[in-house]
Amino acid sequence: MADIDKVIADFGDMPTLPHVVARLTRLIANPNTTASDINKALSRDPGLTARILRLVNSSYYGFARRITTITNAVVILGFTQVRNLALTAFIMDNFSVSAASGFDMKAFWRHSIGTAFLAGHIGRGLGVKLDEDAFVCGLLHDLGKSVMAVKAPADVRKVLDVVGSENVLFYEAERRALGYDHATLGAALMERWNLPELMVETAREHHNPEAAGEGHRLLASVVHFADILARALLMGSGGDPLIPRIAEAAFERTGLNWRTVEAIMRRSTEEYAESDLFFA
Repeated sequence: MADIDKVIADFGDMPTLPHVVARLTRLIANPNTTASDINKALSRDPGLTARILRLVNSSYYGFARRITTITNAVVILGFTQVRNLALTAFIMDNFSVSAASGFDMKAFWRHSIGTAFLAGHIGRGLGVKLDEDAFVCGLLHDLGKSVMAVKAPADVRKVLDVVGSENVLFYEAERRALGYDHATLGAALMERWNLPELMVETAREHHNPEAAGEGHRLLASVVHFADILARALLMGSGGDPLIPRIAEAAFERTGLNWRTVEAIMRRSTEEYAESDLFFA
């Protein structure tokens, strides 16, 4: 495998985590942080605040009344979820436009959003507090693909050529054409941003969740499952038209039955119809 640090260095300047998102991460780690502290941190970026409120009021959360302030959003959603929404807005602003690679970025982000909806609902269905992490990990599971499309369009074209000529999954084509894959790249970038290990491991191992570190395999399994369901439901595109097999161990780890999965798929498909909200 290629040296991923050298790969990133060859990409040139990479976006750094915005001050406000980094500050939110530090605030969350402090047990004395209040909703007012979070509100103050976000008030320095009115555009980000407005974006978060649009997402909070989407059908995914299904609140009976409209949330109009960040303080209310924090009280209802919790610190971590608000930080995750800020992170979502940052990623989509920085890695959403690339025509040079031939990679369909809008279809890519639609796939990522569909995966996030499915992962969030699967996390809720497990009866543990996984949904807030599952949503953002589902959204960012393929971060490495968008980084490559923006920073190394020629490499993406090589990968797409292999996908087309050999009819293989995108990550298999990456390994053949480039010597590394998007999962490794995305995880390495998240590490540079000092994001939680849970996010890093889930991104790195979403194709092989049993390889995730101790304590992270359940979430990696949830995202693995959600990724494949999103493909089956034709939610956007991950860069190839194939639907991988769900790892049996991952399905068993979630403990879900297919009746529950069908309900999750129906709900997520309804929400997916509003996915343009994420591009506003």
